Amino acid sequence: MGLLLKPVAYNKQVMAKAERFLTGFICVVFIIFIALADHCLAYKDYQERVTEHTLKNGIRLIILSDHSAPVVSFQVHVDVGAVNERVGETGIAHLLEHLAFNGTQVIGTKNWKDEKKALAKLDRIHKKLLMAKAEGENTQRLEEEFEEARLAADRFTRTNEFGQILERAGAIGPGAYISYDFTCYWVELPSNKVQLWALLESDRLLNSVARGFYQELKVVKEERRMLVDNSPWGRLWEEFRAIAYKAHPYGNPIIGHMSDLENMTRDKIRSFYEKHYTPCNIIVAIVGDVEPERLIPKMEKYFGRFPVKDRPPSVITVEPVQASERKVTVEIKAEPILIIGYHTFKATHPDRPMLRIVAEILGGGRTSRLYERLVKKEKVAIDVGSWSWAPKYPGMFYLWGMASKGHTNQEVERLIYEEIERLKKELVNVTELEGAKARVRTEFIRGLKSRRGIARELAWYEAVTGDWRNMFKELEKVEKVSEEDIKRVVNNYFFSQNRVVGMVEPKL
Repeated sequence: MGLLLKPVAYNKQVMAKAERFLTGFICVVFIIFIALADHCLAYKDYQERVTEHTLKNGIRLIILSDHSAPVVSFQVHVDVGAVNERVGETGIAHLLEHLAFNGTQVIGTKNWKDEKKALAKLDRIHKKLLMAKAEGENTQRLEEEFEEARLAADRFTRTNEFGQILERAGAIGPGAYISYDFTCYWVELPSNKVQLWALLESDRLLNSVARGFYQELKVVKEERRMLVDNSPWGRLWEEFRAIAYKAHPYGNPIIGHMSDLENMTRDKIRSFYEKHYTPCNIIVAIVGDVEPERLIPKMEKYFGRFPVKDRPPSVITVEPVQASERKVTVEIKAEPILIIGYHTFKATHPDRPMLRIVAEILGGGRTSRLYERLVKKEKVAIDVGSWSWAPKYPGMFYLWGMASKGHTNQEVERLIYEEIERLKKELVNVTELEGAKARVRTEFIRGLKSRRGIARELAWYEAVTGDWRNMFKELEKVEKVSEEDIKRVVNNYFFSQNRVVGMVEPKL
């Protein structure tokens, strides 16, 4: 039965307000559309303005000139992350990122010669302390001795001197972040401070002394307690990845196992740093108000000082194909949480754009199929989502959901599988496909609206896909995705034998 509408008396004031609102709304949409269109045009123009250069020691430079403002964004991408850690040293790459800006033999110290001796003494006591703990001995005296030595070493420290120098120069940042595959350091500065950055950053990378190691180690341990041990999501995520990857190091936590952190030493840090922070592992993306012909000689002067080293070996372990579905349940006092994962591929695989679209269709926000059905219609979940993770080595496609009050993980899981089966059997509607493409395109373009975003993506594509130019091919690949492609990839990857399921079940 249709909806019966009663006639409404004509009201000029109401109609005028509605007209003004509609006009304003259309203007806003038009402005957003024009802004995105302009940015898309600029994005297409970027490739022609990129200059690449490799220093003699192997450091790769990607420079994009943009003179619209006197600002430069610097992104140092080091091709090392948690995936490169050895057994017993998980968390070491993350800890190094924490130590990034604590200074060198010149910056951050009042007297490096005396500080070096104080740190050596502190390290010797720490090793004795670790041995005593391993033997089950009473460590009270050594702990007191250690604390006394730590305070003595701290007296030589100029806290955050690196950051203060940059702040006085007008910097945004510095900042750092890490993933399984890489570690990144970034900062933005006025364009007349390029030489200052080159001097500071090259010194930081070449002469790092891991100052503040023991304080940062405490911070990381507390971070682990907060984000993993005492977090339902953190606990589930760690257990989930441990069964999803039984051989490949993607199964280890980026933050590290607590036992590895408890036995971490500055010697391990130095060894890992010297092995992986090599010139051939470093990509520097620079975007902003620079002239490549004037910038490159400065880079040669400062970054060319790095000695040539062999490239560290790549990860050779390959995750074997699953024989059957894997499941893990974490029973704690928390609300239900569900994670489903399907093994997929690495970043260079041709199916990558297809699964990006699938992620948008299934769980990309409030208009997605899962949200419409599970949250709005069935009301069995309070939130759902999905994303495709295609990193340096074969990754996974993830779906997640949080059951609403009175409902269970099993209900959420069943409905997710039903929606996957729909995609397997039925071609997606053309309008829905084009909408998903538009959202992926918009999100991608928005990520390139800042200099920092462009530098980040240029470095990532160079490091992970082998060529920064692949960034400019991304949208073309997305546009070519068809209804048949969606159906094919869902059938290829989304089957029970290839599936991993993790749940948080409320402990009674």
